[in-house]
Amino acid sequence: MKVGINLDIKPKIMSKLFFFISFLFSISIFSQEEIEINFEKLNSKVTILINNHRKSLKLKEFEKDTFLLKAAEDHSLYLKKIGLLSHEQRDIIKKKPRDRVFFYGGKKFDLIGENILFTSIKHENYSEKDLEKLALSIFNQWKNSPPHYKNIINKDYNSADLGFFIDEKRNRIYATQVFGRKGIEIPNQLSENAFGLKVKNQKCKTIDLGTKLHIGNSIQIEGENVILYYHDKQEFQSIFSNIKDGIAIDFVEKEQMSCNKPNTFDVSPIYDGVMSEPIYREELLKNNTAQNEYKLITKVGKVPNHLIGKEIVANVILIFDNCACEYVVPLKVNSKTINLFPLEPIIEVTNDASLSNKGIIYTEELLFEFDKNKVKSNNESYYKLYNKVHSTQIYSYSSVEGNEILNKKLYNDRAAEIQKFAKDSLGIKIKPSIIVAEENWEKCYIQLAMENMEYLASKPKNEIRKYINLKNKDFETYLNEQRVSKLVVNYYGEIDKDSLLKEQNFELLYDLNLKTAIFDKDYKRANLALSKIYSLEFSSCIFDEMVFNEIKTNPKLVQNATAVICKNFNLDYFKTTQFLKIWLEKFDSLPKNAQLNLLILYCRINSELLEKWDINFSKLTNVIKPATVENKFITFKENKKLHSNFDYILLYYSNHINDYKNINQYFDRVYLSFKSNIKTKEDRMNLALFVNHWSVYSYCIALLKSEMNKPSFSKEEALLLAQTAALFFEENNAKTNQQVLNRVYQLNKKEWCEWQKENFNLLRNEQIKSDFCKKCNNM
Repeated sequence: MKVGINLDIKPKIMSKLFFFISFLFSISIFSQEEIEINFEKLNSKVTILINNHRKSLKLKEFEKDTFLLKAAEDHSLYLKKIGLLSHEQRDIIKKKPRDRVFFYGGKKFDLIGENILFTSIKHENYSEKDLEKLALSIFNQWKNSPPHYKNIINKDYNSADLGFFIDEKRNRIYATQVFGRKGIEIPNQLSENAFGLKVKNQKCKTIDLGTKLHIGNSIQIEGENVILYYHDKQEFQSIFSNIKDGIAIDFVEKEQMSCNKPNTFDVSPIYDGVMSEPIYREELLKNNTAQNEYKLITKVGKVPNHLIGKEIVANVILIFDNCACEYVVPLKVNSKTINLFPLEPIIEVTNDASLSNKGIIYTEELLFEFDKNKVKSNNESYYKLYNKVHSTQIYSYSSVEGNEILNKKLYNDRAAEIQKFAKDSLGIKIKPSIIVAEENWEKCYIQLAMENMEYLASKPKNEIRKYINLKNKDFETYLNEQRVSKLVVNYYGEIDKDSLLKEQNFELLYDLNLKTAIFDKDYKRANLALSKIYSLEFSSCIFDEMVFNEIKTNPKLVQNATAVICKNFNLDYFKTTQFLKIWLEKFDSLPKNAQLNLLILYCRINSELLEKWDINFSKLTNVIKPATVENKFITFKENKKLHSNFDYILLYYSNHINDYKNINQYFDRVYLSFKSNIKTKEDRMNLALFVNHWSVYSYCIALLKSEMNKPSFSKEEALLLAQTAALFFEENNAKTNQQVLNRVYQLNKKEWCEWQKENFNLLRNEQIKSDFCKKCNNM
C-alpha cells in the first residue's frame, strides 16, 4: 500500500494553507485471477466509514459531488498509467488537483485537497464482505497517516468524492479522494468572467514583496475614484512593460471578515470581493496627472455604485499579459520623515547701534496688471493708507521673450504709467527713490535651472531668447511670472513709547527699523534689527521688495539675513532659493559664520521642498543641486550634525530624481548617523517611523524587536512593531508572530484594537483574527 496527500488552495498571497505531500509504502502481492470490484459500492462504503468518523467528532458529513468524483476518477486512471503516486499530472491543464476539479467544471470550489494511495488486491470477484474489508483497509491507511487524516477531519471541507482504478498487471487498486469547499459568490459583480483575465500561471512575472507593498500602499480611494500615487514613473513603465499589463482593483467589504463567521471571499481564483474593470498600461500612463516628470498619479479604478459609502478596502490585482499574476493586500503602517538635527544659525551681535521708534511704519506693495504688450493698467483707483508717504519704489519687469528693443520701450513705458498712477490716484508727489525697469533675466535663469536647462542658461541672452521665442507655449507660465509691475509705497509713522513695552508690538518695531535702516543705508542698525527679528517666531518683511533687493546684494547683511530666512523661508520658496543661489556662488568671499548659516538654510529649505512629493515647488531643488555645494559642506567637516543633515538632503534629492544608484548609499548613511545618536526611546521611535517611510520595514522590526522584552519598551513602540511585523506574518512562524501580538496586547491593547478595526485587511490572517475577535470585538 502507498498513500499520498495534497492540499491545493486558492492562489492569493494572504492564504494561510500550505502545500504538503506525504508518501507511505507497502508490499504489493500479485495473482493471476481476474479482478472484479464494484467501484460504486466501494465508494459508498469508504464514504460511510469516513462520514461516520466525522460524525463521531461532531463534524459535518461530506457531501458527494460530481465534479470531485470526475477529478478523482481521472487521477486514479493517471496513477495507473504511470505506476507511481503523484499529485501532479503532465498535462498542464490537469496538473494540480485544483486544475482537475476546474477542468471538469467545479469552479465554485475555493479550497481543494487530495488523498491518494495504492494497495494490493486479489485476483477475484469481490463480494460484499470483501468490499467492506477493502473499504476498511483504505479508510484505516488514510486514518493512520497524520497528514491524510488531517484532510479527513478538516472542518473547512464540506464535500468529497472518490475515484478508483485497477492495475491488473501490478495487482493494485489506485484510490483518490478529492476534498473541496464550495466557495461563496459575492453578488453584484461587474463581469461574469473577471473581464477575461487568465488565472495566475507559471509564465507570470515575479514581483518582489517590496515593490508589491509600494504599489498597494500607494493606492488611495478618493470619492468614487481609486488613485495610484507611484514614486517612480520609469520603474512603473519597466514593471508594466507590455500593452496587456495593467491593474484592477478588488473591492472587499469589512463585513466579509467579521468575527461571527469565517472570512467570506468570492470563489474566484482572481478576486475576493467585487473586481473593477482592468486599466491597462497605455491608459494608465496617458491619464498621468503628476506635475513632477518622474512621478505617476493615475486612476486605477472606480468604486461600484453599490459600495459607495460602505467600509471597503481596495486590494490590487497586478496584471501581466492579461493574466492576474499578483494579488496585493495593502496595509498602511505608521511612518513619517525624520527631522533634521537641530542646528541654529549664528547671529552677528551689534553693540554700536540702537533702535528708533520713527521711520517706515508700513509698506504697501501694489501689483499692476497689464495686458500683454500693453502699457495701460487694468488697476482701479487706490487710496493711501496713511497720510505721510516716506518713499516709493517702482519695479517694472518684462518677460525675456520677444524683441529686446520693444521690451525696453515696454518696461520703461509701464514704469512711467505706474509713476503717473502714484501721482494721479494716490497724490504722491515725491519722486521714486528707486526705479528698476528691465527684462527679468534673474528670474528666467532660475526658471531654466528648475527645468534642468543650465546648458541653455549658460548661452548668450540672444540665444536663450531665440529658444524661448520658439517654445513660448511651453514657457507661458514662466513668462507670465517674469512680468512683474509693482509700486512700493513706504509710509512714515511713529510708535508711541507706551506701545514699545508691549510684546505684540515688537514685530512692528523691528520691521520699522530694518526698512528704515536699509533706506538710510545704516547697515549696523539693519543688522541689529535683523538680530531682533530672528528672536520672533514669525516675520515677513524680509521678503519685502526693498529689503530683499538689499540683502541679496549686500554682504554685510548676509549672516543675519540668512538666520531670519531660516525661520521664514516657507513664506517665499522662490526668493529663498534666489537668495541662496546668489550667495552660494559668492561663498568663499563671506565670513565663516555667514557660510555656516547659508548651509543650514540650504538643508532646511530643501528638506521641506523635497518632501512636497508632487508639487512644482520641488523643482526649486534643481536650482542648487546637492552635488554643486558638496565641497562647501566639506569646509565644515568637523560639524557631524551638519553633514548628517546634508546626507539627508542627498538621499531625498536622489529619490526626487530616481537616482537608485545612490539612494541606498545615502539611506544607510542617514540611518547609521541617526541610529548612533539615539538617546531616548523617542529617538528610536522616530528612526523606526523614518525607515518605514522609506519602506525598509525590516530595519524597523530589527530596531524595535531588540527592545521588545525590556521593561523600558514603550506602548508606542509595541504598536509600531505589531503594525510593521504584520506585513510579514505569512512568512514568519506562528510562535514569533504570537510573541509580537502578546506584547502589543499587554502594552497597548486599546490602540492596537482600534488600528486593526481601521485596517481590517489584517483579519485575513487567521492568527491575527483569532486574537482580535477574542480581545477586541467587544471594545
